[in-house]
Amino acid sequence: MPQGASARRYAEAAFDLAKKQGKLDRWLGDLRLAAGVLAEPRLIRMMDDPKQSRVRKRQFLDSAFTVSVDPMVRNLLYLLADRGRLGQIERIRDEFIELYNRDQGIVVAEVTTAIALSAAQQQKVEARLKQLTGARTIDLRAHTDPRIIGGMIARVGDVLYDGSVRTRLQALQERLL
Repeated sequence: MPQGASARRYAEAAFDLAKKQGKLDRWLGDLRLAAGVLAEPRLIRMMDDPKQSRVRKRQFLDSAFTVSVDPMVRNLLYLLADRGRLGQIERIRDEFIELYNRDQGIVVAEVTTAIALSAAQQQKVEARLKQLTGARTIDLRAHTDPRIIGGMIARVGDVLYDGSVRTRLQALQERLL
Protein backbone atom coordinates (compact mmCIF):
# COMPACT_ATOMS: atom_id res chain seq x y z
CA MET A 1 0.00 0.00 0.00
CA PRO A 2 1.39 3.44 -0.89
CA GLN A 3 2.52 5.55 2.07
CA GLY A 4 0.03 8.33 1.29
CA ALA A 5 -2.92 5.94 1.48
CA SER A 6 -1.60 4.48 4.72
CA ALA A 7 -1.13 7.93 6.26
CA ARG A 8 -4.64 8.88 5.17
CA ARG A 9 -6.11 5.80 6.87
CA TYR A 10 -4.26 6.52 10.12
CA ALA A 11 -5.39 10.17 9.99
CA GLU A 12 -9.01 9.20 9.33
CA ALA A 13 -9.02 6.73 12.22
CA ALA A 14 -7.38 9.29 14.53
CA PHE A 15 -9.84 11.97 13.42
CA ASP A 16 -12.85 9.74 14.01
CA LEU A 17 -11.59 8.82 17.48
CA ALA A 18 -10.77 12.44 18.37
CA LYS A 19 -14.19 13.59 17.22
CA LYS A 20 -15.98 10.90 19.23
CA GLN A 21 -13.97 11.92 22.30
CA GLY A 22 -14.65 15.62 21.70
CA LYS A 23 -10.89 16.24 21.58
CA LEU A 24 -10.31 17.46 18.03
CA ASP A 25 -8.36 20.54 19.12
CA ARG A 26 -6.24 18.55 21.57
CA TRP A 27 -5.39 15.92 18.94
CA LEU A 28 -4.56 18.64 16.42
CA GLY A 29 -2.12 20.25 18.84
CA ASP A 30 -0.60 16.94 19.89
CA LEU A 31 -0.10 15.77 16.31
CA ARG A 32 1.57 19.08 15.45
CA LEU A 33 3.84 18.65 18.45
CA ALA A 34 4.65 15.04 17.57
CA ALA A 35 5.48 15.91 13.97
CA GLY A 36 7.77 18.69 15.19
CA VAL A 37 9.56 16.50 17.72
CA LEU A 38 9.95 13.63 15.26
CA ALA A 39 11.07 15.78 12.30
CA GLU A 40 14.69 14.63 12.51
CA PRO A 41 15.36 11.95 9.82
CA ARG A 42 18.06 10.21 11.89
CA LEU A 43 15.60 9.84 14.73
CA ILE A 44 13.01 8.29 12.44
CA ARG A 45 15.57 5.85 10.99
CA MET A 46 16.53 4.80 14.51
CA MET A 47 12.89 4.37 15.52
CA ASP A 48 12.01 2.45 12.36
CA ASP A 49 15.02 0.13 12.77
CA PRO A 50 13.65 -3.39 13.31
CA LYS A 51 16.64 -4.13 15.56
CA GLN A 52 15.26 -1.71 18.15
CA SER A 53 13.02 -3.47 20.64
CA ARG A 54 9.42 -2.43 21.11
CA VAL A 55 10.15 -1.55 24.73
CA ARG A 56 13.13 0.63 23.76
CA LYS A 57 11.05 2.50 21.16
CA ARG A 58 8.33 3.19 23.70
CA GLN A 59 10.85 4.33 26.29
CA PHE A 60 12.33 6.69 23.76
CA LEU A 61 8.92 8.10 22.82
CA ASP A 62 8.06 8.56 26.49
CA SER A 63 11.29 10.48 27.07
CA ALA A 64 10.90 12.54 23.88
CA PHE A 65 7.49 13.81 24.93
CA THR A 66 8.16 15.42 28.26
CA VAL A 67 5.13 17.60 27.53
CA SER A 68 1.95 15.68 28.17
CA VAL A 69 0.21 14.38 25.08
CA ASP A 70 -3.18 12.73 25.11
CA PRO A 71 -2.84 9.02 26.00
CA MET A 72 -4.57 8.04 22.75
CA VAL A 73 -2.10 10.12 20.72
CA ARG A 74 0.72 8.42 22.59
CA ASN A 75 -0.85 5.05 21.70
CA LEU A 76 -0.94 6.10 18.04
CA LEU A 77 2.77 6.94 18.23
CA TYR A 78 3.48 3.56 19.83
CA LEU A 79 1.50 1.84 17.06
CA LEU A 80 3.37 3.74 14.34
CA ALA A 81 6.70 2.89 15.99
CA ASP A 82 5.74 -0.79 16.29
CA ARG A 83 4.83 -0.91 12.60
CA GLY A 84 7.87 1.05 11.41
CA ARG A 85 5.68 3.91 10.18
CA LEU A 86 6.72 6.73 12.48
CA GLY A 87 8.21 8.46 9.44
CA GLN A 88 4.64 9.10 8.26
CA ILE A 89 3.76 11.32 11.23
CA GLU A 90 4.07 14.54 9.21
CA ARG A 91 1.81 13.18 6.51
CA ILE A 92 -0.66 11.93 9.11
CA ARG A 93 -0.64 15.37 10.73
CA ASP A 94 -1.28 17.05 7.37
CA GLU A 95 -4.13 14.68 6.53
CA PHE A 96 -5.61 15.23 10.01
CA ILE A 97 -5.44 19.01 9.51
CA GLU A 98 -7.23 18.65 6.18
CA LEU A 99 -10.01 16.60 7.82
CA TYR A 100 -10.18 19.04 10.73
CA ASN A 101 -10.47 22.04 8.42
CA ARG A 102 -13.21 20.39 6.37
CA ASP A 103 -15.15 19.47 9.51
CA GLN A 104 -14.82 22.97 10.97
CA GLY A 105 -15.65 24.77 7.70
CA ILE A 106 -12.15 26.21 7.45
CA VAL A 107 -10.78 26.94 3.99
CA VAL A 108 -7.08 27.64 3.49
CA ALA A 109 -6.41 30.51 1.10
CA GLU A 110 -2.93 31.29 -0.16
CA VAL A 111 -3.04 34.98 -1.13
CA THR A 112 -0.22 36.73 -2.95
CA THR A 113 0.00 40.49 -3.35
CA ALA A 114 2.73 42.83 -4.57
CA ILE A 115 2.94 44.50 -1.16
CA ALA A 116 1.91 43.31 2.29
CA LEU A 117 -1.77 43.62 3.16
CA SER A 118 -2.86 45.66 6.15
CA ALA A 119 -5.06 44.02 8.78
CA ALA A 120 -8.12 45.81 7.35
CA GLN A 121 -7.28 44.61 3.82
CA GLN A 122 -6.84 41.06 5.07
CA GLN A 123 -10.28 41.21 6.67
CA LYS A 124 -11.81 42.41 3.38
CA VAL A 125 -10.07 39.62 1.45
CA GLU A 126 -11.27 37.03 4.00
CA ALA A 127 -14.86 38.34 3.76
CA ARG A 128 -14.79 38.16 -0.05
CA LEU A 129 -13.30 34.67 -0.05
CA LYS A 130 -15.97 33.53 2.42
CA GLN A 131 -18.59 34.74 -0.08
CA LEU A 132 -16.89 32.99 -2.98
CA THR A 133 -16.29 29.68 -1.18
CA GLY A 134 -19.14 29.47 1.32
CA ALA A 135 -16.61 28.76 4.07
CA ARG A 136 -17.30 29.62 7.70
CA THR A 137 -13.66 30.53 8.30
CA ILE A 138 -10.79 31.47 6.02
CA ASP A 139 -7.25 30.55 7.05
CA LEU A 140 -5.54 33.37 5.14
CA ARG A 141 -1.90 32.80 4.38
CA ALA A 142 -0.59 36.02 2.93
CA HIS A 143 2.54 36.23 0.78
CA THR A 144 4.15 39.05 -1.13
CA ASP A 145 5.66 38.90 -4.58
CA PRO A 146 6.49 42.22 -6.24
CA ARG A 147 6.61 40.49 -9.65
CA ILE A 148 2.79 40.47 -9.81
CA ILE A 149 3.02 44.31 -9.94
CA GLY A 150 -0.37 44.85 -8.30
CA GLY A 151 -3.71 43.19 -7.63
CA MET A 152 -3.92 39.79 -6.02
CA ILE A 153 -3.67 36.07 -6.67
CA ALA A 154 -5.62 33.76 -4.36
CA ARG A 155 -5.41 29.97 -4.39
CA VAL A 156 -8.19 28.18 -2.54
CA GLY A 157 -7.78 24.43 -2.87
CA ASP A 158 -7.59 23.72 -6.59
CA VAL A 159 -9.17 27.03 -7.59
CA LEU A 160 -7.01 29.98 -8.62
CA TYR A 161 -8.36 33.53 -8.59
CA ASP A 162 -5.87 35.64 -10.52
CA GLY A 163 -6.53 39.36 -10.45
CA SER A 164 -2.90 40.38 -10.75
CA VAL A 165 -1.76 43.25 -12.92
CA ARG A 166 0.96 41.03 -14.35
CA THR A 167 -1.58 38.50 -15.67
CA ARG A 168 -3.78 41.27 -17.09
CA LEU A 169 -0.79 42.79 -18.89
CA GLN A 170 0.17 39.38 -20.30
CA ALA A 171 -3.39 38.85 -21.54
CA LEU A 172 -3.40 42.30 -23.15
CA GLN A 173 -0.07 41.59 -24.82
CA GLU A 174 -1.41 38.32 -26.25
CA ARG A 175 -4.48 40.08 -27.66
CA LEU A 176 -2.37 42.77 -29.25
CA LEU A 177 0.03 40.34 -30.94
